[in-house]
Amino acid sequence: MTSTRSRSRSRSPAAFEVEVKLLSGETLVTIDVNAADSLVQLREKIDALDPERDAFPHSVLMFGDRELDFCDTAGHLGLCQGSVLTLLRLPPRKLCTASEDGTARIFELHTGKSLSILGGHCSAVVSVSFSEDVTRALTMTSARSIAMYDSTTGVQLWRVLGPVQDACLAADGRRVLVMDSHSVVGLLDAQSGRLLTNLVHHAYFVCTAVFSPDGKALLTSSVEGFARLFDVETGGCTVTFGRPTGGRRVGMSAAAFSPDASKVLASLYDGSADLYARTGERICTCAGHTAPLRSCIMSPDGKMILTASKDGASKLFCADTGACRCTFQAASDAALCSAKFSPDLSKVLTAGQDGTARLFDARTGACLQEFPDHAAPVLSATLSIDGTLVLTSSSDLEAKLFDAKTGKCLRSFSEENGFVTCAQWAPGGRQLLLAFFSGRVAVFDPLSNAFVQEFPGHRDCVHSMKLI
Repeated sequence: MTSTRSRSRSRSPAAFEVEVKLLSGETLVTIDVNAADSLVQLREKIDALDPERDAFPHSVLMFGDRELDFCDTAGHLGLCQGSVLTLLRLPPRKLCTASEDGTARIFELHTGKSLSILGGHCSAVVSVSFSEDVTRALTMTSARSIAMYDSTTGVQLWRVLGPVQDACLAADGRRVLVMDSHSVVGLLDAQSGRLLTNLVHHAYFVCTAVFSPDGKALLTSSVEGFARLFDVETGGCTVTFGRPTGGRRVGMSAAAFSPDASKVLASLYDGSADLYARTGERICTCAGHTAPLRSCIMSPDGKMILTASKDGASKLFCADTGACRCTFQAASDAALCSAKFSPDLSKVLTAGQDGTARLFDARTGACLQEFPDHAAPVLSATLSIDGTLVLTSSSDLEAKLFDAKTGKCLRSFSEENGFVTCAQWAPGGRQLLLAFFSGRVAVFDPLSNAFVQEFPGHRDCVHSMKLI
């Protein structure tokens, strides 16, 4: 391959040249870089010159042994004249859809080609989970049954009629976690569907049960006020998380692992959140809300905790101390459904029960813009990778695209295409993945203001989509 050099007639005096290589060591392109260039800008310069961009739509950019993320700039990374970046080209992404028509379908994301159909269900498929290598798929239906498939061939390996309240497949593909209607948590062998063990260490309703990323541990939380960590090999409880308050324990509404899985974040019904080390030691408590939390997440770097509450406020906490750094609240005081970080962590997007999403400055707490006009609670609001567009989805079965700066609604997707059941950003954060009540699944490109890819096959409502 002949390398391509970035050329600009108006090149800044402060610009410098950076070489981009493939994993093989072959030079792909040489680009002109400024210290202020973000990851998005670096990727745009590379994509503009990469002759094989369309053949490899999914890739990762590395500097040394570090993967670049949305918060990075060239100056922050220490890039200078002669620096070398590595572009790792990854296999094509896939899209899995679950439908009312009783099937789940797996497509090649880039082409829309149907790869396999997971059929044989007697009711609607509502969700699908996968092993990390994507060779196994676990489906769950509206009748609360589950089934295991070979995702490549679409062959059903086994089925449990249930009723199963919730289920998921471990990343290593060896075990399946199931919860029944009585909140008994069990582990099944993923190959045969055979019950391995029941975990009955909670006395009351279990609201969370999730595998650790490596599949070796299981985390549960309960309204009784405990979260517990189990060894999946033995079924034994290794750690208990919880705190007494005035002789009584405050019930937990959720628990999750931190991004690096070294900590556990628990949400409590009194509106607070606790962060624990995996040894059980409480690191900090994030308090200040006057009503239960609707969502509680950690930033990708693990340094901040973002909450959204029924009291109408979202708060940003330091993950080391629990100190509140900023509060984001609108004048309406409407309960929130969720709060999320922008890709570069500089902003916070809240989704309100009043049908409005709001964008805040993460440093000052100032409300930068409002995105109204949904007729029901906004369930999710997310920014495009470059921060220029906001995508909202609501329980009114509508998805809207807004200009992040002006707040102008650019597109309401249900007006022309019918009710929207799922909406999210496609990989790369520039195009939208949309699913409709009619069964249509498609990619929308805001730049061309047109649908650019279809995923045909479903005959009825699509309940969920999952990128794999």
